[in-house]
Amino acid sequence: MKRPEVFEEIFHEYYASLCYFANKFVQDEDAAKDIVQEVFVHFWESKGRFENRVALKSFLYSCVQNGALNYLNKLRTRDKVGKQLELPVTDPDDIFCFEVEADVFEEIFVAIEELPDECRRVFKMSYIEFLDIKTICERLSVAESTVKTQRQRAKKYLKERLQHLRPLVEFIFF
Repeated sequence: MKRPEVFEEIFHEYYASLCYFANKFVQDEDAAKDIVQEVFVHFWESKGRFENRVALKSFLYSCVQNGALNYLNKLRTRDKVGKQLELPVTDPDDIFCFEVEADVFEEIFVAIEELPDECRRVFKMSYIEFLDIKTICERLSVAESTVKTQRQRAKKYLKERLQHLRPLVEFIFF
């Protein structure tokens, strides 16, 4: 895989959901990001030829899963002082659920990226960075009404765009 523009597209499409997937195993966001970055480095260095997107996605998720399990095994090996590290269940059904959750988050992240620039910026600051309205106003040098309007536009768009996920999200999280 030596075509930077294709690699960048794949990276942006899968990075967030792969991090989420890895974090379901390791329960450490920084470690999950490291695992995903290592997978992408391996992907970049490999020939990276896949018949279709499904094969590519399967490859990436398998590599992340293996990387996460290797990370947990290293942790367990290092834990020699008597602590018992409980590894997350790696039952195939659980892994499937992790993959479904990651797919849902991938679609959510894609939808967020489809928002207009200002709308996306305000949405991310508000709902991903958890900044309050006043802080957002100060950072962007805009009026409070602008922030509120952009948040409402983003929520309306995402609600419509992601309505087909509603039953699945309720099943997964509630």
